[in-house]
Amino acid sequence: MATSRDGLASVNLGSTKEIGLRLVAEGRFENLSDACRAGLRRRAEDARVVDRLATLGEEGMASGIDGTFDVDAFVEEARAGA
Repeated sequence: MATSRDGLASVNLGSTKEIGLRLVAEGRFENLSDACRAGLRRRAEDARVVDRLATLGEEGMASGIDGTFDVDAFVEEARAGA
């Protein structure tokens, strides 16, 4: 449960706190707050990527099937280049 006063928040991180403290001890972050903010930024970026991929998938499905595309030739070409 989060509480807030004067723009500050207090949250219970549970076992996640240990991960944050380890990252601080390794020097990846200056303090636990920085580690938490980085995690929240990463989560927001991941959500934007997932949303964009979903949009692209929907656009692709709506565009229909290209009857001229040769799947077998594509796979053969991909294997030859690998």
